[in-house]
Amino acid sequence: MPIKVSKTTGTGVYGVPFVGPSSGPVHVQVDVSALTSREVDADGYLKPGVVLTLAGLLPTAAGDKVGVVPEAIKIHTDNTSLAGVTADPFVVVHTYGTLSRDITEDNLGAALSAAEIAALNGAGSQIVLLLT
Repeated sequence: MPIKVSKTTGTGVYGVPFVGPSSGPVHVQVDVSALTSREVDADGYLKPGVVLTLAGLLPTAAGDKVGVVPEAIKIHTDNTSLAGVTADPFVVVHTYGTLSRDITEDNLGAALSAAEIAALNGAGSQIVLLLT
């Protein structure tokens, strides 16, 4: 099998959003057109720590069943043309574990939204959100 080696510039490094073990992997089909540069980096990777509903959308209410992306996942070529993407890939989210708010917000480059916090703290969520 041929191997291609090419020189590239370095990109961002992400921290692991979970503290300790995480579990409960679920495959969700992500609606890429609903995402922004907050959730997808310049190289097209879904950032670790992104909170998604089990329907593959960003949470909007406390009752949303959610999971968290545990690691960077390539979903597109970049983050500038996401609104027009119709190919929606399946990704894994973890539905159980302890999530570091600091690391998650650092990975996202923004604070968690009120809807994300409400969904993580909502009834039925098995993700504990650490304040530090």
